[in-house]
Amino acid sequence: MMKTKKTVSENGNYHAPVQGKTFIKNSIKEIVFYRGYQTVSWILIIAFLAVVLGMTVSVILNAFGEEWYGTFLPQGFTLEWFINAWNAYEVGEYFKITMQIVFIATVISLILSIPSVYILARRNFPFKQALISFFQLPFTLPDLLYAIPVASIFYSIGLAETMTGLIIVNLIVGVPFSVFILLPYMESIDPRLEYAAESLGATKFQLFRRIIIPQIVPGITASAINIFIRMFNTFTIILLISGPKTQTLNVMVFSVLQGSGSQPPAMLNSLALTLMIPLLFFSFISLWVSSYTQRRLGK
Repeated sequence: MMKTKKTVSENGNYHAPVQGKTFIKNSIKEIVFYRGYQTVSWILIIAFLAVVLGMTVSVILNAFGEEWYGTFLPQGFTLEWFINAWNAYEVGEYFKITMQIVFIATVISLILSIPSVYILARRNFPFKQALISFFQLPFTLPDLLYAIPVASIFYSIGLAETMTGLIIVNLIVGVPFSVFILLPYMESIDPRLEYAAESLGATKFQLFRRIIIPQIVPGITASAINIFIRMFNTFTIILLISGPKTQTLNVMVFSVLQGSGSQPPAMLNSLALTLMIPLLFFSFISLWVSSYTQRRLGK
């Protein structure tokens, strides 16, 4: 071990080694830098949250307010703007179309993803990891990267501006996301349960119905809610292939806000909230289901 030589001054006092002084200075610099970085980070986060929260509160107050000119709060609150927006833009019809498309696409996504997940979890085959990576592409790549080619193909084969076409493009998002969520649940099932069931004469259908499906019910629930929210919020590819009679709620809201013209701001804010409220509601359900599932699984 290398020893540090101490130096003695003329009056007999010991001086700290040069290496020790350098180490202390560097430590102080690191502490100051870290605390400064942490402080700046918190300031930026708080500022960002304040801006987002402020804009959200402003939209909410404007949507529910009667008159708001130069005062801290509106002079009164009303639902009239929501009623006018609902009737003027036929929000109910667009919401119905959106729910039909998303619900059907969610069911089909689960039906297709469960067997796929079982094969990925139980079978080894060439390029398995490449296939798993391929399933992750739709929610890792920018939407436009695959939305424009898909839209071009759909217009050429006549599936654009149809309900069938909108359901199929939602599957591009739903199936990979469902596989991504269900795969850990399927891998956690003990294969010995399947071997025992097969040794007792269970068929593949019985194995799925009585062993596999009950074991992954929490995963199916979490997958269904999450892909439902994700498809409800799909915008780019729906914007490219939807028509006047097949627009979803978010595309309709975007179209109205883009060409708002002389519409009252309060009505436009009310229209925006008709899209925000369902998304917030579904998000809270997703969080509750995830928390409930974790408690049931003892995590």
